[in-house]
Amino acid sequence: MKFLLLILLLLYVPVILISQVVYQDLGNTNIYDFVDELANLKIISVHSQVKPYSRVLIAEKLKEALSKQNQLNKRQKNELSFYLKDYNFEIQSDLAYFKNGKGLFKKTDNFGIPLNPLAFLYKDSLFSFSFRPVWGIKYIVNSNGTAYHRWGGAEIFATVGKHFGFYSSIRDNHENQIMVNPQYFTQDEGAVWKETGAGADYSEMRGGVTYAWKWGSVALTKDHFEWGENYHGSNILSGRTPSFPYFELRMNPAKWFDFTYVTGWLNSNVIDSSRSYNIPSGTRNFYFNKFLSASMFTFTPWKGLDLSVGNSVISSSGSYNPAFLSPFLFFVNFNYSGNSLQKKYYGQNSQLFFTVSSRQIRHLHLYATLFIDDLDSREYVGNTTYNSLSGKAGFRISDFPVPNLSFTGEYTRSAPNTYLCSVATLTYASNEYDLGHYLGDNSQEIYLAIAYKPIRGLHIGVDYVFAQHGDDQVKKTLAKILWENQKLTAGVNYEFINNAYVFLQYEYSKALGDVAYTPPIFRGTTNNLVAGFNIGF
Repeated sequence: MKFLLLILLLLYVPVILISQVVYQDLGNTNIYDFVDELANLKIISVHSQVKPYSRVLIAEKLKEALSKQNQLNKRQKNELSFYLKDYNFEIQSDLAYFKNGKGLFKKTDNFGIPLNPLAFLYKDSLFSFSFRPVWGIKYIVNSNGTAYHRWGGAEIFATVGKHFGFYSSIRDNHENQIMVNPQYFTQDEGAVWKETGAGADYSEMRGGVTYAWKWGSVALTKDHFEWGENYHGSNILSGRTPSFPYFELRMNPAKWFDFTYVTGWLNSNVIDSSRSYNIPSGTRNFYFNKFLSASMFTFTPWKGLDLSVGNSVISSSGSYNPAFLSPFLFFVNFNYSGNSLQKKYYGQNSQLFFTVSSRQIRHLHLYATLFIDDLDSREYVGNTTYNSLSGKAGFRISDFPVPNLSFTGEYTRSAPNTYLCSVATLTYASNEYDLGHYLGDNSQEIYLAIAYKPIRGLHIGVDYVFAQHGDDQVKKTLAKILWENQKLTAGVNYEFINNAYVFLQYEYSKALGDVAYTPPIFRGTTNNLVAGFNIGF
């Protein structure tokens, strides 16, 4: 397997290389939101159906916006200047840009400790390096009691020459009561818990090594990634599962074409009894292997319009099928590569998906996604019972009709059996967390939000969520509701330096139905006060 990956790496690396890739954590929502705002205003163009973005991509988009700052208002200009204090690290050839700001070792040529962002930086003609602390806490109070989540650690990223990049982060987490698991309907990132008696702990290690050239990159990494247009949870690949290792190829050889391919090692959590054995202290369990391969083709026929088509396959047939190392194969066809009796249970479970994203009208982003599981035309002729689909449609209006104001609306609906599979090792999941939408099968969600940014760094928002989940055993969508939640949230968030912010929220939540789907702190009707602080992501 390692040899095959090396061959694939060599096949797709050209001779002329000019850039490095280090990915920006998806948790840094403020910079992603600002890039999205610039795209909605047609200041820049961006393919937002695949994330994370690389830091150099973000830097290039900020630099492009700087050349058009006459089209920005005062708050946006201040926002742009603020983020360039961080991303100039990718743009500038040395650290001279931070010498006029606050920090330590400003008289040295190659390294320094700026206070915005808080980091240790080193840069010369060959090597650049950044070390940043990570720490934060989120505290929740309501009539059910109190809960908190605290985390701490550090992250590094670096580049060598014009081609290589690498990054790594470690974050230790503690919750006094578990607020995320595979059953809970929450958008918090998944965790593999180690219960300690007074709450639970988990560690999240992410990182990777990358190799880039003018029109593409390859990466071997362990991280989160998200596919599909959305503002409140993707229904294709949400990035919600605990991070897993994967190989990635990205290519952008023409302005009108963008391509992404991944192949990853998932966690099945299904014990292989034939390999497990007893030891004096208990049982040494082995688990079935499980793999994901997926590709996304994006075409841009007109500026501001992205049309994407992709497919994926979950496989667990004992050994990895080397055919899935080919980025351009149509994986859906492999469901039927066995004999006629094996059909779709021939060691894999395939999916097909489509995304449309339009930013052709200034201020307006329109988008829609469609996820199809186990495409079979026979299931679409005179029978809607087994159509395993998940659809999403939405919009965002940015800076209209009032500057610095945005409106978002999104609707998601998923049919029964869209993400489930009768074969336990082939479910669309890793560590039992759904790879797709956080509400899973047989569900719907309405999401509405209004946000206002009066000054640089200050985000004021109100959003409403209505979510329902039906019985997975009933084939008609939402014919029997097992769980429902209505949530209204009003909050403020202030990013006082890059990668550091404080937040305060009031949240009204009314969670009804099966309590197994709701964290204990949020069960029933609650009025929640949420506050916290974060540095790093």
